[in-house]
Amino acid sequence: MLLILAIVAIATAYYFLNLNYRYWKKRGVPGPKPTLLLGNLGPSFFLKKSPAEVYEDIYNDYQDVPIVGIYRASTPALVVRDPEVIKDVTVKSFSSFRDNDLQIDKSIDPLFGRHPFVLRGDEWKTTRVQLTPGFTSGKMKWIYPLLEDVSKQFVRFIESKPKALNGEGVEVKEICMRFTLNNVGSCAFGLEARCFEEENSEFRQLADRFFCPEAFQMVKVFLVSIIPVIPKLISIKFTPRDVEEKLTNIISQTLKYRETNNVVRNDFLQHLHQLKKTCTDYEFTDVDVAAHATGFFGDGYETSSIVMSFVLYELALNPTAQSTLREEISKAFEENDDQLPYDALQGLQYLDGVVNEALRMHPPAGSLQKICTEPYTYIPKDGDVIKQPVTIEKGTCIILPVNGLHHDPKYYEDPGSFKPERFIGVNKDNLTKYSFLPFGEGPRACLGQRFGILQIKIGVAYVMKNFELSLNKKTKRPLTYDPIYFMTSPKGGLWLDFKKIV
Repeated sequence: MLLILAIVAIATAYYFLNLNYRYWKKRGVPGPKPTLLLGNLGPSFFLKKSPAEVYEDIYNDYQDVPIVGIYRASTPALVVRDPEVIKDVTVKSFSSFRDNDLQIDKSIDPLFGRHPFVLRGDEWKTTRVQLTPGFTSGKMKWIYPLLEDVSKQFVRFIESKPKALNGEGVEVKEICMRFTLNNVGSCAFGLEARCFEEENSEFRQLADRFFCPEAFQMVKVFLVSIIPVIPKLISIKFTPRDVEEKLTNIISQTLKYRETNNVVRNDFLQHLHQLKKTCTDYEFTDVDVAAHATGFFGDGYETSSIVMSFVLYELALNPTAQSTLREEISKAFEENDDQLPYDALQGLQYLDGVVNEALRMHPPAGSLQKICTEPYTYIPKDGDVIKQPVTIEKGTCIILPVNGLHHDPKYYEDPGSFKPERFIGVNKDNLTKYSFLPFGEGPRACLGQRFGILQIKIGVAYVMKNFELSLNKKTKRPLTYDPIYFMTSPKGGLWLDFKKIV
């Protein structure tokens, strides 16, 4: 009897799962056939590919299809391929897609739960308004001398590394992490991170605990990305408790010191300090200050070091682009008495093209996930493979396949080649809008991107002025990526050689 009941239960579950897998077919939306329980993310379940790589494959398999219906495990989701629909999702119909598809309870994870990326609804809007003044061009000018000082230290640090200069090579993400962590320590926490002076400084240890791909929180991020029902079943906390306590203590002690000694410093922490005094929306506590400083920590440290390492990697692979960039940078230094003022850096068009092209080829996040917050109806165009309007229901995950868009020859001729000219002058104006999404688009685009790009540019400028770069044989090509880590992380690292320019 028990055997019969078990068979009936299995058969019933199988029936309803398969019924669910007809969700997109009933709505006339094409898509790949799902596998029972795994949906369309089988390669990710078996750690063969990251979810972003799976979405890129789906993007490439459905040419000229504007939206593709897929399943994350048994949950329907939609891959949006058409830049015009992406414009709707991120800008025109923003009210229907205002939240990102990651929900964290801030009572359980008080630091990450307050990050603008995961906040939802009016709470996100309020926080965005509060934090935006901390990232204006005026604020960037104020902190620019801090970044410039760290860049000069960076050059001296590379000069002190024999392996970088004698052909043994250095892993460029590792040294870029030291550079960006020193910047974040100075600009967001008001302290010396000492990542150049000490092999494993206290601040570096904190960063490793927070971001290490092997850490259990990274596994949790991965599982949530492929099994979206998980947060509904269990509470998720991504920030390790010891890191949370340490960062909160650092902030509290720094604020206390500034108050006691009347210290005013034009950095992001000072902006948060003022918010604590003036916020009328709610009680802005030390925990809020720590949370937003930690958000700056994440955006300014990890994301920026990934991008910067790929910029240097592509310059090492492309000597002509490297020479062109060095000529532009050297001229700027010569015209400003061997200095590189903020406005001069911002005027370097080829450098801007180099950074954007590296972002196109190696975006820090290979896909972006939104959630439908209000029903939205997709209206097919003439000649569309989808023949009827499709209502996207509230709660549906919307996937923006960044890797697929960035490598589509429809938008970028010879997409596998590094061509900074794509993003210069009239060429940049002619690019298809909403096909370039390294930091997202619209009101929920990455708030810290201005700071990130600024520190990358000045760091690269000082490296180019002082060194010639070449690829070290330790770099494994073609590049393959860590399937678990939620950002773009090449296996084996990116190893480069540095030759001092005299």
